[in-house]
Amino acid sequence: MNRLEKTLFWKWLEKFLRFGLIVTASLVTLITFAAVITRFFSINFHGYEEVLIIFAFWLYMFGAAYGSFEKSHITADIIVATMPECYTKALIAMLRNTLSLILGIIFLYWAFNLFQWTIEMQTKTPVWRIPVTVSQSSLLFGLSVMTFYNAVYLYDEVKTFIFKYIKKIDILDTPSDDMKGGSIE
Repeated sequence: MNRLEKTLFWKWLEKFLRFGLIVTASLVTLITFAAVITRFFSINFHGYEEVLIIFAFWLYMFGAAYGSFEKSHITADIIVATMPECYTKALIAMLRNTLSLILGIIFLYWAFNLFQWTIEMQTKTPVWRIPVTVSQSSLLFGLSVMTFYNAVYLYDEVKTFIFKYIKKIDILDTPSDDMKGGSIE
């Protein structure tokens, strides 16, 4: 765990993502339930899809960002998972995280361009006239948070790789910040 992961910002961001997941999941569920009930009673719930899609976009991006925080995304790294701990495994994992960060930056750039374009074009939904920027901004938010977490975790992995394989220091054998200056008995 690095210093950044101990900050108030790190803890706040995690709580914000959890709160966002709960709120958006609840709203998607409630809107879908309302649509089913109104359809059953033949009540016109016209345009609910426009509101539903906004919360669905945000739910997806909150979930993706939280998945980046937890490092719980689905991965296809069967080779790394079956390899014993070694230099090559650490190198492959570092390469994978580097590529993830590069792709994240590229997608973030595209999301920013899309966000700017929706503002310039002033696109709105057909029924309720909700600016499309509301749903599209979720891409910018989610990719920003995912790229941030990827950068932090890549930094941790590079630092661990250097200490473990370049400097030949076992991370577990080095004293932690709270043990420096004292003796271990």
